[in-house]
Parts: sequence; structure tokens; C-alpha cells
Amino acid sequence: MDKIKDFVNTHKSFCIVLAVAIGVNLVAAGVLIFVEKTVKDITVSVDGKSIEYKTTANTVDEMLSDWKVELESKDFIKPGAEAALEDGTKVEIRLYEVREETIKEATDFKTKTVYTSDILEGEERVAQEGVKGEDKVTYEVAYLGSKEQERKEIDRETVKKPVTEIIEKGTAVSYNGVKYSKKITVVSTGYTHTGNRTATGTYPKRGTMAVDRRVIPMGSYGYVPGYGAVHAEDTGGAIKGNRIDLFFNTRGQAISWGRRTVVLYLK
Repeated sequence: MDKIKDFVNTHKSFCIVLAVAIGVNLVAAGVLIFVEKTVKDITVSVDGKSIEYKTTANTVDEMLSDWKVELESKDFIKPGAEAALEDGTKVEIRLYEVREETIKEATDFKTKTVYTSDILEGEERVAQEGVKGEDKVTYEVAYLGSKEQERKEIDRETVKKPVTEIIEKGTAVSYNGVKYSKKITVVSTGYTHTGNRTATGTYPKRGTMAVDRRVIPMGSYGYVPGYGAVHAEDTGGAIKGNRIDLFFNTRGQAISWGRRTVVLYLK
């Protein structure tokens, strides 16, 4: 369709100075024949660029033939090719064109949440700011005139990788002004002297706590309201999951405590 654009750009003066009438002298069998064609003033717009044009063509198709161009099936022309041309006719042509365009696009960063006992439960902070990345993307873009019709991605290259944003959420809790890494609800049972050492080799004493080490690591320190400070030093065959045994110095104290559900604060 470059022929149309070239015609519009380079033949303006030629179009304007066409004669009002064109006489064609034909000599046939010694007879002088005179044929007269009417010149029409029309406006031709190609992809939004307009010129005033004089033509002797009677139809749009004839005008295109004069230009020695042929529109493609996806090109747009109004009025249609068979429409008659009259003085003042406006012809609009929009050319279908596919071209490649390469642009840079920002890419979103991901957000990752991690839990920490460094801050209290319900609080959060940004440990690492997220930064958008950048891709170089090539599209195949179809236009009809200046209006985009279709866009298809054909290549993408990462120029800069995005940086993941890391959000820390607190798990720590506070009890009586003391900060603990977390709290869990457990079933507790009181026990007393058996004459045996604990799993860590110590003799049990007030504060000794028997735990399931898969739930509470050995050596953990904590606090049980109504009992006091505790230290995970022992295990037991019956202690599975969220269960603990709390040591008491006397059998009466252990019986008095019995079995109860408590909140265990762990450091």
C-alpha cells in the first residue's frame, strides 16, 4: 500500500492543476471524434491524511486503477469500490498493516510471608522491600489505519529480575510483661518423685516439665500460669502431642493439680 501513500505525498500539485475537462482526440477511419470527461473535485483520506483531488474517474475502483494500486482484503475503503464518484465525494482509505514493536514492561514482584518470634503476634514488618523487574517484550501488532486491531506477544526477554518482598509476621506473645516466642494450649498432668532421673540426666524438681519432643524441643523454657516457670527436661511414654507433665515436690500437690488444660508460654 506504499503506492497510495507515495501518490498522496508526491502528486498533490499534479492533482490540483488537472484541467476542468479532458479532450481526447481519436482518429478512426478518417473521422475526428471528440470525447469529453467531467472532472470531479473529491477528497481522499489515506490513514487520516487528506488531500483535495481532481479526477475524471467515474467510480472508486476506476480511481484506484488510475493510481495503479490494488487494495488488500483487510484494507478498508468507504464508499465501496463500485461506488460512483461525484463532485464533493469523500473517499476514506485505511490500510491494514502488521509490524513488530519492542517495548519495556515492568514485571510485578512476589510477596513472601515468614513468621518470626522477634515481634509480637498481630504485628508485621517489611524485612525486604519488593522491587519490580523489567522485561523487553516484542509484539506483532496489526493496525487498520492508526487504530490497533490485534497484539500478539512473540518474544520476551528478562532485563532485570524482580526482588521478592518479604513480610515478617510476629508470633511472639507477652504475658505479665514478659515476651515469649509463642503460646500453645496443652493438657497438663501433675507428677512427683519416682526416684528416676529425667531424660536429660537431671533429677526432677519444681519447674521440670516432661514433653513430647516432636512438639516442644528439649531444653525449652517457658511459663505456665498457675504453676510458674518450666524447663523441658523429661519425656514420657504417655506424653504424645500437646501434652505435658509438671513436676511437684509432693504427691498431694500433684494430685491437687490433677489434669487440666493450660496455656504454655514458650521462650
